[in-house]
Amino acid sequence: MSKQIQRYQKVLESIPCYPDSISSLDIRDKLLSAGLLSTNTDEKSQLRTIQRCINKVIEDNTSIEINDECRPYRYQIAQGHRHPIKPDGMSSVVSLQVIEKEIKSMLPPTLRSDVDAIFSSLKQQDTKQTKLWNERFCYFQSDLPLEAPTVGKTFFKQIEQALLDKKDIEFSYQKRGATRPKPYSLTPLGLFLHGNSFYLVGMTPNNPDDIRTYALHRVHTLKVGFSSTKAIAGFNVKQYVEQNARHFSGGEMQTVVLKIENLGGLHLIEETRLSPNQKVIAKDEDYTTIEAEVRDSLTFEWWLMKNANIVEIVSPLPLRARVIKMLTDSLNKYSSL
Repeated sequence: MSKQIQRYQKVLESIPCYPDSISSLDIRDKLLSAGLLSTNTDEKSQLRTIQRCINKVIEDNTSIEINDECRPYRYQIAQGHRHPIKPDGMSSVVSLQVIEKEIKSMLPPTLRSDVDAIFSSLKQQDTKQTKLWNERFCYFQSDLPLEAPTVGKTFFKQIEQALLDKKDIEFSYQKRGATRPKPYSLTPLGLFLHGNSFYLVGMTPNNPDDIRTYALHRVHTLKVGFSSTKAIAGFNVKQYVEQNARHFSGGEMQTVVLKIENLGGLHLIEETRLSPNQKVIAKDEDYTTIEAEVRDSLTFEWWLMKNANIVEIVSPLPLRARVIKMLTDSLNKYSSL
């Protein structure tokens, strides 16, 4: 994170909520103690730098009030407004924990430094309410969180440069199961995050009909090449994944009919439903049959496997056959011992 951004962050977090206030001189002392202001310049230069930063903070945050009846001016978050970044109360603590657990864990280590700085800054601003809820609330992820794979430190910037300048990239890529990487050329079209792994979407140069997906952590080397002679205008990564990549939760929408055990699957019937349009089409003492629209994706198949002891697929039949085969293959691995 650049010193300019750190200085902006420090100024914003230093401005207190009403009725407290702070002067530009007090802000200068905080920046000096944090090593965010040069000690080799005179006081006037320091205050000019601080004032430029304060003006930018005020421009971005309309809740900040200026008391210009005193010298130096004093600043505060207006009465009735919450602080823009300081956590306050349960809602802020909950949001902070969920973001930290879900979002931060997805990022590769090369992208975590800025996020770490933000969370470190926020956690230092404990109030009575936040201390209470940090002790009385805890967020647990629903699935096993895997470690984010390692991605080259410069890859994101290089891909961004290639996208902005409409240039191809040249990279070495090791396919899953391969013993060594091979060279490739690609016209990059975008990136997406699935779980905690980043994927690159691109087309074979000059061939819009050949669009492929590459796991960014399997790229060994990457460099920006020459200008692309044929680029796709208005490419939408989300639409591409949904329409073409079953293995990334994409795939066409399908209507499924599932028979769910009442005792073990009540939450699937009434609480954590599969889709907004889910409906009950049959029910008896032991089982409830539901109909819902979901994507024809591997993610859904894995969900069915996880809940195979309480959920039976009635239709569509091809999906039922695929899950039966996976369950049979799994059982065979254990029965061979």
